[in-house]
Amino acid sequence: MCVSRPHQEIPKCKDVPQIKTKSKSQKDRDSRRIQEYFDSKSFTRSLPFANLRDSAFRSCLDSSSIIKRELTSVKEKLSTVQKKGESKTAEILKLREQLLHFQSVSVENEKLRADVLSLQDNQQRQSINEDNCQIYVKRINDLEVCLQRKSDFIFDIQQKYEEISTEKRQFFNENSILHFEVDEYYKQIGELNIKLKESESEKEQLRSTLNQRNVYMYKNQPRPFLPQFGHFR
Repeated sequence: MCVSRPHQEIPKCKDVPQIKTKSKSQKDRDSRRIQEYFDSKSFTRSLPFANLRDSAFRSCLDSSSIIKRELTSVKEKLSTVQKKGESKTAEILKLREQLLHFQSVSVENEKLRADVLSLQDNQQRQSINEDNCQIYVKRINDLEVCLQRKSDFIFDIQQKYEEISTEKRQFFNENSILHFEVDEYYKQIGELNIKLKESESEKEQLRSTLNQRNVYMYKNQPRPFLPQFGHFR
C-alpha cells in the first residue's frame, strides 16, 4: 500500500545572496575598465627600470665605479714609477760619488804623467844609468796601463750615468702623463656624478608623475554598485 505525502513548499533561505546576472552593457563597461587599468600599467612596465629596485637601479647607473678602478690602477702604476725613480736617483747619486772619486784619481794620474814627462825631460838632460832608465821605463809603462784601465772605467761610468739620466727623464715624463690622466679621471668622475644626480631627479619626477596619475585614475574610477541585503522595515 503506497502512502503519499501532501505537497509542501520548501522554504527559501533568506541569508544566501541571490546571484544577479549582469547585463551586456555592464559587462562591456567592466571589460573596458579592466582594459584601461592594464593599459595604464603597461606604460610603467615598458620603462627600462620598471622591474628594478632602487639599489639595483643605482648600481646600474653607477658607471663611475669603472673609472674608480682605472684610477686605482693608475695610482698603483704611479707609485711603482715613483719608487723606480727614487731607486734610480739613489743609484745616480752613488755613481756621481764614484765619478768624483775617479776624477780625483784621473787628476793624480795627470800629475803622474807630468812627473813622467818631467823625468823624460830630465833623462834627456842628464845622464842616467841604464838600470835606472829601465826601472823608470817599466814604471812609466805600468802607470800608463793603470791610467788606461782607469780611463776605460771612467768612460763606462759616464756612459752608465748618461743612460740612467735618460731613464730618469723618461720616468719624469711618464709621471707627468700619469698625473694628467689622474686629473682627467677626476673630471670624468665629477661629470658622471652630476649625470647620476640628474637621472635620479628625473626618476623621482617620473615616479611622482606616475603616482599622481594612479591617484587621479583611482579617484575618477566609477565604483560598482553593491546591493545591500537585509530586512526592510
